Amino acid sequence: MVTLMVGAMIAESERVAAQPLPATNGNWTYTLLQDSQLTDDCPICDRIPIVVPLRGKFELRLLEENPVFARYAVENLDFVASEPLRPTYKVTGQGTYQVGGEVAMMQEMVLEVQIDNGDTKTLCYLTNETGLVQRRWPMMSIQLHQTNGTIAQVYHLELAAAPLHEIWFSTQHGFHSGTLPPVPSQVTGGDLISSAGRLVKRNHELTARLGIMPVVPDLGLDAIDILPGGEIAFSMAQGEFSETLGPLHEGDVLSDRGKVIHSYADLMGAFGPQPPLADSGLDALHRVNEEEFCFSIKQDFFSEILGRAIHRGDLLSSRGVILKTNEELLAPFNPADPKKDYGLDAVWVWPNGEIWFSTEEGVHGQHFEFYAPGDLLSDQGYVVFRNLELVGAFAPLEDLGDFGLDALFIVSDASPSAPAPRFTRVNRGPATGVIELEWDGAGRVFQVKRAGNAAGPYSPLSEIVPDLFFNDTTSFPPQSFYRLRQW
Repeated sequence: MVTLMVGAMIAESERVAAQPLPATNGNWTYTLLQDSQLTDDCPICDRIPIVVPLRGKFELRLLEENPVFARYAVENLDFVASEPLRPTYKVTGQGTYQVGGEVAMMQEMVLEVQIDNGDTKTLCYLTNETGLVQRRWPMMSIQLHQTNGTIAQVYHLELAAAPLHEIWFSTQHGFHSGTLPPVPSQVTGGDLISSAGRLVKRNHELTARLGIMPVVPDLGLDAIDILPGGEIAFSMAQGEFSETLGPLHEGDVLSDRGKVIHSYADLMGAFGPQPPLADSGLDALHRVNEEEFCFSIKQDFFSEILGRAIHRGDLLSSRGVILKTNEELLAPFNPADPKKDYGLDAVWVWPNGEIWFSTEEGVHGQHFEFYAPGDLLSDQGYVVFRNLELVGAFAPLEDLGDFGLDALFIVSDASPSAPAPRFTRVNRGPATGVIELEWDGAGRVFQVKRAGNAAGPYSPLSEIVPDLFFNDTTSFPPQSFYRLRQW
């Protein structure tokens, strides 16, 4: 790592250093998903086992890897199990995880945790009884059972997890947040928000450079992805006229840097729509690589090149192929009407090929299950998060069962690595004392960390952002060292 010392701008006793982290680090952060739960059982009691939803995070750090298996340390495990009218359980600890195999993929997890149920703290050793890998790596699903339980109490943990820090998304219906400051408490359907309960970008920030006059407060947000260098690619829910770019359409891929990345005609051209479409709209968007986007549309059309109908729920490629039909995406959920097209509102494609998505219409399963339009689903047949949990950190004041899910971006350590970023400017304002940081990087999103000395430890200073700048307005210590993390 290169340390950048700024002595000319800041007194020697108040020096600032900035150094980038590698594109990836040794620890992957995992977040528990919808199916995670804690069970508190009493084998000799008549009571029904207490089953409570489990949420939280842990980290995996690679210890050993060979052609047969990989072994990881499980660290910083911090879970909470809570539900109205149930005890609240806090779970902390560490352990190991191993995955691999010569014939079949197998997994083994051993945890040493402390479980606090509000009355007592119990040291628990847990492991899995079956080694069958149930989800495609790096996703995880594993059932753990306490090996040192008693006849009066035994704990079980069911962990469903994915390597993610935050989920960024937009909603179809706006709402007022009970947690944001009073003035900006209204969240619109065009804002990009985080599952952590914060605003990432207001809609007007996304469209500010597009030359739309007069300035329109909110044009909606139907699709989004973040490109290398923090450039935000998105589509609007309605067309507008730009003084600098001309007509902007619902199906255009726009940039927050004030340009059209792809027109709707570019995306549709590879399919040869007949008759030619004025604008088919854009409902989901994900950048596969420099040459390819995958996306969905709002209106069905007939492809002359493929000789078939293209539906609004199909996942398409700018190469002119159907990556997955709507029927294929939803087949693992056994829809009651399997031939119906439910639309495709948001999509994220993981490096392992797994697809997370939301639908435009709710889906009824054959056994009375219901998947709402705002639920985040996996094409592997499980619910990632229900919609109300995605928006839960905002504490919406409106009493809606579903706010919809239109745009989607995942902050994950599993994202492809990029060359290390570099600081291009570190300056302390002489009047304000604010440290102004700027950088270049091929990552999509970034986070600034700070320490009092070069050896660390470094703590997060900024939120995770798609920006290439950050101002440190906190109280300034005698010396500060900055690091930059990117995803």
